[in-house]
Amino acid sequence: PMAHDPGTDFTYNSGCSVLLSGIIENRTGQTTAAFADKQLFQPLGIDTWGWDSGPHELTNTGWGLHLRPIDMALFGYVFLNQGRWEGEQVVPAGWVQTSTAVHIDAGSQNDYGYQWWRFAEGSSVANALATNDLFFAWGYGGQFIFVIPHLDMVVVSTADNFDNGTRAFNFLRDYILASVQ
Repeated sequence: PMAHDPGTDFTYNSGCSVLLSGIIENRTGQTTAAFADKQLFQPLGIDTWGWDSGPHELTNTGWGLHLRPIDMALFGYVFLNQGRWEGEQVVPAGWVQTSTAVHIDAGSQNDYGYQWWRFAEGSSVANALATNDLFFAWGYGGQFIFVIPHLDMVVVSTADNFDNGTRAFNFLRDYILASVQ
């Protein structure tokens, strides 16, 4: 039995993200890491990366993607530009819109899309924005890619902050956003 009806409650679970790896591998016949390399990393010129794998060599899409900060920023930049990079559509624009849209209230002043987070209206970061269009990738320990379309801005944070990975939210609000708006 399910604890809640689909779409009525949210608890983040990396296992759901790992399940996506199985779907990609089943549909493409290659590992998710190989698929991402061919379809995303190579077109973007990202050649220094790693991705952990789990049992049966399943790419661990719940965590374990290792990118340099400049390449994290490039990934954010592609989403900032509706999936385009150097005149090429690397990620479908429709997917950029769909994946970064709010699909459920995630609690704690956050909303969730498809692998992207948003700050809920009324949250301290959303209140610091002229337009609440910011979306972000959230990695364990303080790894973030913040994309702020109305400011034409991507902000990357890397950290070793496993006790309070959300400290970057305050830094973003108090220093980055305060200096550009």
